[in-house]
Amino acid sequence: MATVLVSTSTEREAIRSSQVAAPVKPVYRPVRRPEPRPCPPGRWRVVTVARAAAPPECEPRRSPIPVAVLLGVAVIVALVVYGLGAFAGSMVARPDVPETTTVVRVAQGETLSELATRMAPDSDVSAVVAKIRELNGLSNATVRVGQALTVPVAAQAG
Repeated sequence: MATVLVSTSTEREAIRSSQVAAPVKPVYRPVRRPEPRPCPPGRWRVVTVARAAAPPECEPRRSPIPVAVLLGVAVIVALVVYGLGAFAGSMVARPDVPETTTVVRVAQGETLSELATRMAPDSDVSAVVAKIRELNGLSNATVRVGQALTVPVAAQAG
């Protein structure tokens, strides 16, 4: 015996409607507003935003270093650097311009630099030339042949 199932369209719709779930209604929950926190005496304010609490493993935030402390440290560092530079500059072995002077005549083709090298060979040439210009009141480095000049002279070791 064979059974033949014949279904009509109304039966199919009835089966489908039983399988479809009913629409879900949204659930409304009440919004919790934070309680007002007390401020210093005499003032109250309503806190409208909840503050985020830091996780327990976080360290508290350090306060920034005051500007006066930073300026003080900068001044101390600048003084130390300046002092070290002055100390290093004084260690350079550069003989000073000799104090003893003499009068010499300029030879043919001789310049102030050559004269300074001849008269004070162990001294700084530019410093000796500056001293010659100062002693003789020269405005530039131009000299004439046979001109008498007062020049610093190094003491000769005898």
